[in-house]
Amino acid sequence: KEKARGSKGQRPRTKRTSLTPDSCLWAHVEEAWKDLENLKQGQHESLHKLEKFEGYVTKMENDLSISRDVFFQESRFKMWWEEWKEYKKNQSPDWSSPLCQKMETLQVI
Repeated sequence: KEKARGSKGQRPRTKRTSLTPDSCLWAHVEEAWKDLENLKQGQHESLHKLEKFEGYVTKMENDLSISRDVFFQESRFKMWWEEWKEYKKNQSPDWSSPLCQKMETLQVI
C-alpha cells in the first residue's frame, strides 16, 4: 500500500498507522533478541544484522508506518531496544543514532 501511495503521487503519511504493515515485525524483534545475545557472547557477525534491523525500524518510524504498540514500555521491542542501547553505550558512551533520538522523544504508555 505504501508503494502504491508513492507511485500514485500521493502525499506521504501524516498520521501514524494503527497496524504495522509488516506482519513479521514481531518475528524480526525475536530474531534481534537472539542476535543481541549472540553479539554479547562474542559473535560479532550479529552486529551488522542488528544495525540493519535498527535501520529498518527507523525507516518505518520515519514513514509513520509502525504502530504505537511497538513502543509500549513493556513490549518486546522496547525491552530489546533498552538492551541494545545499553550494549551500544557500553561500547561507545557517546553513541547515538536516529532511532535513539526518536525513542527519547516518543511519548508512549
